[in-house]
Amino acid sequence: MPSENLIKNITSKDNSLSQKTTKNLIKTADIADFKLLCEKSDFIFPFLKEKIIKNFVKLIEENELKTVFEFSKVYSSDFEELIVSSWLKFANEDLTDEILELFETGTNEQKAYAAKYFCYINDICALDYLNKFAFSDFEPLKINCALALSKFNDKTAFNKAKEIILTSKDDFEILGAYSFIAAYGSDEAMKFIVENYKNNTFRESIIVLLFDFYDFDKITKNLSQDEITEIFSVLIQAYPENISLNTIIYYQIYDYIKLISTFKNQFANNILLITKTKFNEYNSSDIYSFDLDKDTKTELKNITEFLNKLNLSFENILDELKQNNLRISLALDTVKELKLSNTAEFIANLINNNELPLDLCAKGAMVLKELNKTSLINKENISKIQNENIKALIESLLI
Repeated sequence: MPSENLIKNITSKDNSLSQKTTKNLIKTADIADFKLLCEKSDFIFPFLKEKIIKNFVKLIEENELKTVFEFSKVYSSDFEELIVSSWLKFANEDLTDEILELFETGTNEQKAYAAKYFCYINDICALDYLNKFAFSDFEPLKINCALALSKFNDKTAFNKAKEIILTSKDDFEILGAYSFIAAYGSDEAMKFIVENYKNNTFRESIIVLLFDFYDFDKITKNLSQDEITEIFSVLIQAYPENISLNTIIYYQIYDYIKLISTFKNQFANNILLITKTKFNEYNSSDIYSFDLDKDTKTELKNITEFLNKLNLSFENILDELKQNNLRISLALDTVKELKLSNTAEFIANLINNNELPLDLCAKGAMVLKELNKTSLINKENISKIQNENIKALIESLLI
């Protein structure tokens, strides 16, 4: 059974008590205690996690490395550094061989830690294993293989991932390949993702991966204004259903908003409007903000105030209805939000002339319904739509 008061004592402000508890954890090598620590990590402040890791690595002795190998059977992203830094502290040829052996005999969790170890130890003996497990179903193992292979500058699995994305018909297999490529972390990987993600069923998840592995400076240095606006629009529209609002600081949302506000084009203005609408709702409703930490609430307030001060123009909205599907969809959202009736005839013509994909045709029809302009839609054209669900939806709007 896990020790009583383990979490309380190991995070104690009393350094003597916290170090004594940590040393006892090392000596006993009690995997139940370590598992409890990992399970409770979400409730431990980040600076306290750092303290636990620092104490553990400081106090571990070479003859106690059996503890690290025992704990490596439990995977925790929060305490990954605890395992790997302990190995690195005593890194030598014999220990590296022992860690290599985990690729043969260890659990997926142990393989994941081993892969991370080889992000720092450039031993070519690991390459075959890293490529072998590069597409593991165990996500931490896949990610750490990608990180390590990038350090080795080995592109075998990277090129395989690109091939999967370009040729596979399995969306889940493709998403897994995107996960690997995002973690690989090169400028080439970023460009590839931005050029190919649009038509995937899981495009929101792919863009979240992009923001997970590339920070503001990296993205804004390598992508064009339209590319930045586009991936940001996908990220924003994933809030709050698919992404927690607690990530807005981590993803540097405020920095992107301030940058995009300088672009001064219709595409940028459209996403800023949609962002403004969303964030005003988040900021004013306890449903969204009740569980946010103090810093996130402050950031949310600052973002909302900044957006509300912007003077956005929509005089070129029709131009956006001629762009790619993502931009058309965003333009339709803008028309709906602002009730821009002067666009109704243009949208109806797009529908009547079959110039929109079916899903956007349906969305356009719904926007026209909001504007009380469905009479502009040619019913005869709608009757020819072969997708029965979309045809039924549009016809119901025309009643």
